[in-house]
Amino acid sequence: MVTRTVYALLIILLALVAAAESAEMTGVRITFNKYRRTYENASLRKLKYGNAEEFTFGRFHSMSAIDDAMSGCRSSSSFKHHIANDGREGFYCSTRLGGDWVLAESKQIAKNCRPVEVLSAYLDGANQKKWNEDKVQDIKITRTGMGIYKQMMVLKPQRVLTGKTTVMRYTQIIRVDKIGDGYNAFVELDVNAKSNTKQRPFDILAVNVCLEQVGNDVHIYAAGLMRVNRSVVPNLIVFDASGIAGAMAGKGTLWLSSHFATKPPVMGIAK
Repeated sequence: MVTRTVYALLIILLALVAAAESAEMTGVRITFNKYRRTYENASLRKLKYGNAEEFTFGRFHSMSAIDDAMSGCRSSSSFKHHIANDGREGFYCSTRLGGDWVLAESKQIAKNCRPVEVLSAYLDGANQKKWNEDKVQDIKITRTGMGIYKQMMVLKPQRVLTGKTTVMRYTQIIRVDKIGDGYNAFVELDVNAKSNTKQRPFDILAVNVCLEQVGNDVHIYAAGLMRVNRSVVPNLIVFDASGIAGAMAGKGTLWLSSHFATKPPVMGIAK
């Protein structure tokens, strides 16, 4: 009898926790593909100039491990502090890797929140469109499986040195893993999506977004590898296309810190 009572109470408690978490969420339901209590111990092979196509982010790595892997082609001083009129703030870095490859990174801190809240805000298409209205015409995010999301992007025409692009459409697949109280989101271009247009900023994309709880705040680090799409800039002007791609993956992600800047402190944040 006691066992049944305890079991019933546990079920009720779990239901209340789930309801409370869901009440904080907007947009799609937050799930994860795989879970681990701790980060991967094995180190990542460093990214090297001229060999970007051989690098992989692996899985379950901490932001410090990924940051260290990126140090093979840039220094920590390469990051620039960015403050925009709309309130977004953080650090970003764009690094050419040889050929058509570019590395775009951003670091920021979301105050007084939890990783699950940041992930929820990130997976809300309305938020992404709101904070990137100058580039994004439309964006839809749907959950297609446990911890798997489809992100359909429509970009407005962008100015390049050779003129102006047309509207660009492409689809990304997002895989979410949970490590302890934090999350890692891996984003890659769905090259087989029928809605993809030939004109898009990149034809290969791999981005890893780390969300880690530090005290009452969430530290966010995004690192993205992309190969510039030559149909956008056919005259081999790497800088022009990398500027579009870098803005989307670098400065374009810094809205998360501002999104949580005006929120009141959350009581009982898991540390």
